Amino acid sequence: MNSQHNPLLVDVDSVHRTVADRGLSLPPLIWDDTCTSTNDELARLVRERADSGAPMDEFTIRGTDFQNAGHGRLGRIWTVPARRSLTWSILLTPPAGFSRWGWIPLIAGEAVHSAVTEAGVPASIKWPNDVLTADGKKLCGILARVEPLASGPQIVLGMGLNTRLEPADLPRADASSLAIETGADGSEIDHEALLVSILSTLIPCYRELIDYGDEDFRDSRTARRVRDHMVTLGSKVRVEKPDGSDIIGTATGLDSGADLIIDDRVSLSAGDVHHLRPVASSSAPERSDR
Repeated sequence: MNSQHNPLLVDVDSVHRTVADRGLSLPPLIWDDTCTSTNDELARLVRERADSGAPMDEFTIRGTDFQNAGHGRLGRIWTVPARRSLTWSILLTPPAGFSRWGWIPLIAGEAVHSAVTEAGVPASIKWPNDVLTADGKKLCGILARVEPLASGPQIVLGMGLNTRLEPADLPRADASSLAIETGADGSEIDHEALLVSILSTLIPCYRELIDYGDEDFRDSRTARRVRDHMVTLGSKVRVEKPDGSDIIGTATGLDSGADLIIDDRVSLSAGDVHHLRPVASSSAPERSDR
């Protein structure tokens, strides 16, 4: 619901008009002033619609001006002050047999990278699901959640981009925001324009991923963009694996499923990456814990 004194930062009708001008079509957007978790709420709606026999349309968006119980990776809690973060989730419905799950958060990272660069903030992608400033501070976290339905798995893709946060608002020392990076007043950061910009990259790149079929997606234009903008590649890293063990080495590439290749010999599908020192890029952060 909306507040009489605080108009929503995203006008859903305006978004529909703007994306239509860019050749994109979206189902109705759901946006309000507060919710617990956009991922949780969109996933709930997806399950309810599936149970009713009327599946939710692909690219349905659930967004909010204030998320008060968001999730990070590995069950972490994520929250920021109201109206200072672009927080939303989108439904993706890949075809039966789809297996390239690892590319989804990276494509989202490329879409955010493109939007914040367009807004004047140099940025980079960190494997598997973050967007960083040029000096390694976190701007955006991305979380892809697979909903197993009888009709096939669907993906609830959520992201939170720090937009209007001031230094005192930052949840951690190695985070930043567009307002801080540009020196702009927070009110000048346009959430609606950022959302449209992200969608204008995300949807075409996702469609390219789907259309690639059985071919190696690493050869695609989108995958090249991801690699070009990924600070993790070429850096010496320590990866904390889900089982609690660590692996240290140089991130040398991505495999066909977007797993991170270490020292040309080990592929990792999940883990927290710590950049230890740059190897190939002078702009890479010395350390960027997630």
